[in-house]
Amino acid sequence: MLKKGVNSYVTLAEADRYIRSRYDGTDPLRLTWDTLSDDRSRYRYLIRACDMIEALRFPGRKSNELQGLSWPRDGRSTVPDAIRHAQAEIALWDAQRASDGTTGGTSRANLIAQGVKSYSIGDLSETLDGSTVAEGAMECQAAAMLLRPLLGGGFSMC
Repeated sequence: MLKKGVNSYVTLAEADRYIRSRYDGTDPLRLTWDTLSDDRSRYRYLIRACDMIEALRFPGRKSNELQGLSWPRDGRSTVPDAIRHAQAEIALWDAQRASDGTTGGTSRANLIAQGVKSYSIGDLSETLDGSTVAEGAMECQAAAMLLRPLLGGGFSMC
Protein backbone atom coordinates (compact mmCIF):
# COMPACT_ATOMS: atom_id res chain seq x y z
CA MET A 1 0.00 0.00 0.00
CA LEU A 2 1.22 3.46 -0.87
CA LYS A 3 1.76 5.62 2.22
CA LYS A 4 2.86 9.22 1.86
CA GLY A 5 5.78 9.94 4.16
CA VAL A 6 6.53 6.22 4.62
CA ASN A 7 7.19 4.75 1.16
CA SER A 8 6.19 7.65 -1.08
CA TYR A 9 6.52 11.41 -1.38
CA VAL A 10 3.19 11.65 -3.23
CA THR A 11 -0.27 10.19 -3.05
CA LEU A 12 -1.67 8.44 -6.09
CA ALA A 13 -4.01 11.39 -6.67
CA GLU A 14 -1.05 13.83 -6.62
CA ALA A 15 0.92 11.69 -9.08
CA ASP A 16 -2.10 11.38 -11.37
CA ARG A 17 -2.63 15.17 -11.29
CA TYR A 18 1.04 15.81 -12.04
CA ILE A 19 1.06 13.40 -14.99
CA ARG A 20 -2.21 14.68 -16.44
CA SER A 21 -1.05 18.30 -16.16
CA ARG A 22 2.16 17.64 -18.10
CA TYR A 23 1.30 14.93 -20.62
CA ASP A 24 -1.66 15.13 -22.98
CA GLY A 25 -3.97 12.18 -23.55
CA THR A 26 -2.17 11.08 -26.73
CA ASP A 27 1.34 11.00 -25.23
CA PRO A 28 2.64 7.38 -25.05
CA LEU A 29 3.81 7.90 -21.46
CA ARG A 30 0.40 9.13 -20.36
CA LEU A 31 -1.36 6.34 -22.28
CA THR A 32 0.80 3.76 -20.51
CA TRP A 33 0.00 5.26 -17.10
CA ASP A 34 -3.72 5.51 -17.87
CA THR A 35 -3.92 1.90 -19.03
CA LEU A 36 -2.31 0.35 -15.95
CA SER A 37 -4.70 -2.34 -14.80
CA ASP A 38 -5.41 -1.03 -11.30
CA ASP A 39 -4.27 1.39 -8.62
CA ARG A 40 -2.04 -1.30 -7.10
CA SER A 41 0.03 -1.30 -10.30
CA ARG A 42 0.49 2.45 -10.02
CA TYR A 43 1.34 2.05 -6.32
CA ARG A 44 4.14 -0.38 -7.18
CA TYR A 45 5.67 2.02 -9.70
CA LEU A 46 5.44 4.93 -7.28
CA ILE A 47 7.01 2.92 -4.46
CA ARG A 48 9.84 1.77 -6.74
CA ALA A 49 10.36 5.37 -7.84
CA CYS A 50 10.56 6.46 -4.21
CA ASP A 51 13.10 3.69 -3.57
CA MET A 52 15.23 5.03 -6.44
CA ILE A 53 15.13 8.54 -5.00
CA GLU A 54 15.94 7.25 -1.51
CA ALA A 55 19.04 5.52 -2.88
CA LEU A 56 20.51 8.89 -3.92
CA ARG A 57 22.88 10.72 -1.61
CA PHE A 58 21.54 14.16 -0.83
CA PRO A 59 23.63 16.72 1.02
CA GLY A 60 22.63 17.73 4.50
CA ARG A 61 20.56 15.88 7.07
CA LYS A 62 16.97 14.85 7.52
CA SER A 63 14.91 17.49 9.31
CA ASN A 64 13.98 14.86 11.87
CA GLU A 65 16.10 11.74 12.31
CA LEU A 66 12.94 9.75 13.09
CA GLN A 67 11.31 10.51 9.73
CA GLY A 68 11.11 7.58 7.34
CA LEU A 69 12.20 9.25 4.11
CA SER A 70 15.17 11.46 3.25
CA TRP A 71 13.07 14.60 2.76
CA PRO A 72 12.39 17.13 4.19
CA ARG A 73 15.98 18.03 5.03
CA ASP A 74 17.97 20.60 6.98
CA GLY A 75 15.17 22.08 9.07
CA ARG A 76 12.69 22.41 6.22
CA SER A 77 9.14 21.35 6.96
CA THR A 78 8.16 20.53 3.39
CA VAL A 79 9.34 18.24 0.60
CA PRO A 80 10.53 20.19 -2.48
CA ASP A 81 8.29 20.00 -5.53
CA ALA A 82 11.27 18.62 -7.48
CA ILE A 83 11.32 15.48 -5.30
CA ARG A 84 7.59 14.87 -5.67
CA HIS A 85 7.65 15.57 -9.40
CA ALA A 86 10.70 13.36 -9.89
CA GLN A 87 8.91 10.48 -8.18
CA ALA A 88 6.00 10.78 -10.62
CA GLU A 89 8.39 11.04 -13.59
CA ILE A 90 10.36 7.95 -12.51
CA ALA A 91 7.16 5.95 -11.97
CA LEU A 92 5.94 6.98 -15.42
CA TRP A 93 9.30 6.15 -17.04
CA ASP A 94 9.46 2.77 -15.28
CA ALA A 95 5.89 1.88 -16.33
CA GLN A 96 6.71 2.79 -19.94
CA ARG A 97 9.85 0.64 -19.90
CA ALA A 98 7.83 -2.28 -18.58
CA SER A 99 5.12 -1.86 -21.19
CA ASP A 100 7.55 -1.70 -24.10
CA GLY A 101 9.59 -4.61 -22.81
CA THR A 102 12.84 -2.77 -22.11
CA THR A 103 12.98 -3.58 -18.40
CA GLY A 104 14.27 -7.05 -19.11
CA GLY A 105 16.90 -5.84 -21.55
CA THR A 106 20.48 -4.79 -21.09
CA SER A 107 20.16 -1.12 -20.22
CA ARG A 108 22.63 0.09 -17.61
CA ALA A 109 19.91 0.45 -14.96
CA ASN A 110 18.72 -3.10 -15.56
CA LEU A 111 22.23 -4.49 -15.38
CA ILE A 112 22.90 -2.62 -12.15
CA ALA A 113 19.58 -3.74 -10.68
CA GLN A 114 20.53 -7.34 -11.48
CA GLY A 115 23.83 -6.96 -9.65
CA VAL A 116 26.07 -7.04 -12.74
CA LYS A 117 29.52 -5.65 -11.89
CA SER A 118 30.93 -5.39 -15.44
CA TYR A 119 29.89 -6.16 -19.01
CA SER A 120 31.21 -5.96 -22.58
CA ILE A 121 29.60 -5.20 -25.91
CA GLY A 122 32.08 -5.76 -28.71
CA ASP A 123 35.20 -3.74 -27.92
CA LEU A 124 33.42 -1.66 -25.28
CA SER A 125 33.51 -2.75 -21.66
CA GLU A 126 32.29 -1.07 -18.51
CA THR A 127 32.73 -1.73 -14.82
CA LEU A 128 29.76 -0.60 -12.78
CA ASP A 129 30.30 0.98 -9.38
CA GLY A 130 27.36 -0.73 -7.68
CA SER A 131 25.21 2.39 -7.31
CA THR A 132 22.20 0.07 -7.69
CA VAL A 133 18.78 1.66 -7.83
CA ALA A 134 20.11 5.21 -7.57
CA GLU A 135 21.39 4.85 -11.13
CA GLY A 136 17.82 4.15 -12.30
CA ALA A 137 16.57 7.44 -10.95
CA MET A 138 19.17 9.34 -12.91
CA GLU A 139 18.58 7.32 -16.08
CA CYS A 140 15.11 8.87 -16.27
CA GLN A 141 16.08 12.15 -17.93
CA ALA A 142 13.08 14.13 -16.70
CA ALA A 143 13.77 13.09 -13.10
CA ALA A 144 17.50 13.70 -13.47
CA MET A 145 16.84 17.31 -14.50
CA LEU A 146 14.61 17.79 -11.45
CA LEU A 147 16.96 16.09 -8.97
CA ARG A 148 20.39 17.42 -10.03
CA PRO A 149 20.05 20.78 -8.24
CA LEU A 150 19.19 18.97 -5.00
CA LEU A 151 22.13 16.60 -5.19
CA GLY A 152 24.66 19.36 -4.73
CA GLY A 153 28.21 18.40 -5.34
CA GLY A 154 31.62 18.88 -3.95
CA PHE A 155 31.90 19.44 -0.22
CA SER A 156 31.37 22.24 2.22
CA MET A 157 34.25 24.24 3.61
CA CYS A 158 34.41 25.76 7.08
